[in-house]
Amino acid sequence: MKRFIKYTLLLLFLSSALHTYTIAQDEEPKDIYLEFSTWKYNDNSRSLIAKATSDNDEGEYPVEGLTFQFLALTNDGDTLLGEAASGAQGIAELNITDGSIEFPMDEDGYIHFIARFPGNDAYYEAEEELMIKDVSISISFEENEDEKLIYFQGTIHGPEGDIPLADDDLYFFIPRMFSDMKIADGWFEEDGTGYVEFPEKLIGDSLGNVKVMARLVDHYDYGNVEVKDVIDWAVPRVLIQAEGPARELWTPIAPLWMIITLIIMLTGVWGHYIYAIIQLVKIKKSKSQ
Repeated sequence: MKRFIKYTLLLLFLSSALHTYTIAQDEEPKDIYLEFSTWKYNDNSRSLIAKATSDNDEGEYPVEGLTFQFLALTNDGDTLLGEAASGAQGIAELNITDGSIEFPMDEDGYIHFIARFPGNDAYYEAEEELMIKDVSISISFEENEDEKLIYFQGTIHGPEGDIPLADDDLYFFIPRMFSDMKIADGWFEEDGTGYVEFPEKLIGDSLGNVKVMARLVDHYDYGNVEVKDVIDWAVPRVLIQAEGPARELWTPIAPLWMIITLIIMLTGVWGHYIYAIIQLVKIKKSKSQ
């Protein structure tokens, strides 16, 4: 009997130790995967954006609640610019609203930014560096006979002075209900200038005003740059309402076919959910019987 109790206690101890080891293995910190980007705006303000994801048996997922440090690399070391916590989408964004800050550049004109997560009990530390050149873009509007033109100019700021931003694309957008709509593609000439035609029949507000946004997007050297301005070249919305509601891709009101398609898709998704719940309830009832 004593030997039986002894072996029983030994088995319980080994089982408890194995369970503790398994929990410890499960609680081992996970890797963090970082995407680091930056946006520069009209007033020389800048946003530094880090997106954090990790993975488990179910796949990749955004990580919420991590505090990131954003730094600029200088000859004297790292200079802390600020901190931001990741939200539900795993995105931490630091807005540097002081446009007068001159970030240090290396001899090739690159600014070195760093996004750093120091690590905690749940996730390993992670760091990503971003190298970009500082550029400025300006846009202006001019009517030429029967044409309405948007002129633009780009400048690269370097340690030895400014040079034209040449041989690159510039995309133009206007805001719409679901997302921004592209209205034109521009191209920087050798002197850093260019122009595009303003499209006809764009719908604006009641006064015909519309916000125009020019963007460099995901550029390997410049990151993301956006400038925006308002012009009264659009068709006033009240005129459209007087003639009857217009539903086009470029109008503030979405086309009926798009809204109907969205309703059908959502109905199908929720219908599958409801069907699955009903089947689960039936299975549970059949087992209880």
